[in-house]
Amino acid sequence: MSDIVVYGRGKTAQSLLKMLQKLHLDAIMYDDATGFDGNGKFSENSLVLLSPGVPPQAKGVQLARQNGANVVGELEFCFPYSKGKCISVTGTNGKTTTCEMIYHVLQNCGVSSRLLGNGGVPFSSQVLEVVENEIVVLESSSFQLLDCKGFAPFVSVVTNLAVDHLNYHGSFEQYAKAKENNFVHQKEGYALFNLDDGGAVNLSRKAKCKTLFYSVNNTEANCYYDGDNVVLRCDGQITRISARFLKQYAKHNLSNSLGAILACACVGIPPNLAVDALQTYALLPHRLQQVANFCGVTFIDDSKATNVHATVSALSCFSQNVGLILGGSDKGENYDPIFETMGTNVKLVVAVGETAADIRQCGQKHGVDVKIYDDFSKATRYCFEQMKNIGGVVLMSNACASFDLFSGYGERGDYFQKAVKEIQSDTKKN
Repeated sequence: MSDIVVYGRGKTAQSLLKMLQKLHLDAIMYDDATGFDGNGKFSENSLVLLSPGVPPQAKGVQLARQNGANVVGELEFCFPYSKGKCISVTGTNGKTTTCEMIYHVLQNCGVSSRLLGNGGVPFSSQVLEVVENEIVVLESSSFQLLDCKGFAPFVSVVTNLAVDHLNYHGSFEQYAKAKENNFVHQKEGYALFNLDDGGAVNLSRKAKCKTLFYSVNNTEANCYYDGDNVVLRCDGQITRISARFLKQYAKHNLSNSLGAILACACVGIPPNLAVDALQTYALLPHRLQQVANFCGVTFIDDSKATNVHATVSALSCFSQNVGLILGGSDKGENYDPIFETMGTNVKLVVAVGETAADIRQCGQKHGVDVKIYDDFSKATRYCFEQMKNIGGVVLMSNACASFDLFSGYGERGDYFQKAVKEIQSDTKKN
């Protein structure tokens, strides 16, 4: 009977099992629904490797801990096997874009690198292939960081910190504590934080290695934007690089780009080369993506906004009239910040999905009438009919996960874009 248990049966679990096989280590798989494959049990000799989707309150996790098993996540287990340098990016929002930007820069500069981690290619699938002087860019979620006790990348980045995943972690305090594991074990290298985000700044106080900060306009930061140039202030040296193309970026993507430039500088990439490389970077879909513009209405797909913080950030990008579409699956969040920060330019709010009733109730508390639809296509058409009379933006920025109706935010975004195309086709017929 093996003392190594792979907990889960998804992509990461399968990847972990293959990694163990390459290491000639026997393992047995387990999940709460079907139990062990063959004979197995949790004991004080067990090493339990958790898939990131397994919540800490899962019955098997509780049973394993009660029996004295050593429970660790994929990052914790894999990290000692990596021979290269690691850049690990975490945060409530902006992780994926920042990682993609860093990887884009490294590839354009001819640096051997890999992009692994949350939502993409599992760390465990390639960690044994990583060689010295190679850079691994890791997108690290709170799920993956939760059980880390020795994970220490060379460069860590925290993009921001806001309430999210309460249904998984149980409290904001536990969520924040998981995020700390992105940098708290570093004794060398660099820990980077977004100076514009209070949550990230609070976390920075727990860093034990050299800390650096980036900001969209704060001149006290080590990397900031002055409206025309990226400015780096490090070790008493000030460097300015012309970057007027960044003016077209929304504030959050400008922030992500500055975090990426600073992270690349920490692994030896000259800042001017990083800025040049970002000029050819294409922003990812479903992140404030403009889908169409017709009849005086612009349609924006922000399906990646799966929490309240992301939607508040999205709304801050628009000064014109907005018809806002919210809703999805419940993550235990409070929707008050959306209505508390909502400007008078938001002319209507529509909610769809599992959280629709809660959102409407929250809106009523703030004097906002929220209409409910049972389908995003119907909601989009209603918003268009209202907005075409005054002009502006139909913004789908959900503030919720997508798993009530879709397999992920990408499918939800695609559905929204299809609905927009159908509306556009109908207007041409008329």
